[in-house]
Amino acid sequence: MIYKFNLGRSCLKVIIRTYGIKEIFIPYYSCKTIWQAIREEDCKIKFYHIDKDFMPDCEFSKDSYILYINYFGIFTKNCKILSDKYKNLITDNTQAFYAPNFGIATFNSLRKFFPVQNGAYLQIEKEIEMNFEQDNLKLQNVKIQKNYDIFKLNELKLDKEPIKFISAEVEKQMDDIDFENDKKRRTEMFNKYAKEFGRYNLIKLPPLEDSIPYCYPLCTNNKEILQKLSGKTILRLWDDIPKSFPEYEFLYNVASLPFICEW
Repeated sequence: MIYKFNLGRSCLKVIIRTYGIKEIFIPYYSCKTIWQAIREEDCKIKFYHIDKDFMPDCEFSKDSYILYINYFGIFTKNCKILSDKYKNLITDNTQAFYAPNFGIATFNSLRKFFPVQNGAYLQIEKEIEMNFEQDNLKLQNVKIQKNYDIFKLNELKLDKEPIKFISAEVEKQMDDIDFENDKKRRTEMFNKYAKEFGRYNLIKLPPLEDSIPYCYPLCTNNKEILQKLSGKTILRLWDDIPKSFPEYEFLYNVASLPFICEW
């Protein structure tokens, strides 16, 4: 069953309600909007760490509900391994729009990949018996590289949004996307960054194979590269990892190098 909502966090809330989830495992290395969405549903969070291969560093019980993030859109193989092992896996594909669906539910995020203000697709094994109003929110259209202040203002507005179905305007905009060109451009840019920065990157990136990346994640202590990046508006993913966490060694202050796609 495929449903279309306004935000990825809305999809997660619907999953929790549909399955009556009271407790869920999520990675420490995740966006705090995920934490907020889960807590707003009165669902208990249990955190887990990930290792250098971006796999959970622990075992779960067979009945546990587990949220796994397909990081940067390139760890689809991990999703397959976990879905074969755990029956209640939920896959967060917000960084992996083109990835397959794994587990009892999978959701993505349109605005992370395309020039739309919001939107998310939810694929779920169980029928949803809830109704919501259609989204009609209007945000300022802006690219993060050009005006980060407006981008942050838009994010604050989205934080206050309840669960809604996707807007008709966003659906129409998605009909105009050249998906094949987008996939080609993303692959080309990822490979270009990998060639230039791969030997300095502390993140162990798997080969792309059939994966279509969200970004090129760069974590480095090379002073020359850091100096080049210092003057640029580059999204840094979840950069507040405590030094005591094992993830800190290979994930501190990750720079999300953008793909400039032509629409």
